[in-house]
Amino acid sequence: MAVYTVHIPPAAPGEAPSPERVVFLRDGFSAPAFLFGPLWLAWRRAFAPAVLWSALLALVLGGGAAFGSNAEAASVLQLALGLLLGFEGPRLVAWSLERKGYTESAVMVADRMDEAEDVFFANWRPSGAVVTTAPTTAAGATAMRPIVGGLFEEPRA
Repeated sequence: MAVYTVHIPPAAPGEAPSPERVVFLRDGFSAPAFLFGPLWLAWRRAFAPAVLWSALLALVLGGGAAFGSNAEAASVLQLALGLLLGFEGPRLVAWSLERKGYTESAVMVADRMDEAEDVFFANWRPSGAVVTTAPTTAAGATAMRPIVGGLFEEPRA
């Protein structure tokens, strides 16, 4: 099971945010972020983190050359920075989205992103609140139904 964070775009007052602009980010290690580094950040439109990460890599290479460190030490440091970006890359993209006015509104747990999208949009209301409807029993009482989409399922009325 993967964890996805849902980011809602800003909308004009009185208007609903566009569902096409809702962003789902998979939380956890990102192999493309590890392999491609700043290019992956730029592809995800996180330009400020991409520039800062490129500057950090240039500083590591330039500092290593200026201080005369060996190539193995620079390679190990670059590998460590790549692992750090692999683990924290999605959070950098989320930070960049927050700077653009997006709000993190939900955390979804699903096997695949399309499942997370289906569950989110089935319960999402354009005002931005995620609500669920509880089915009623034959006696007219509201039955308890597990809320799917959080880290833990819990019955709610």
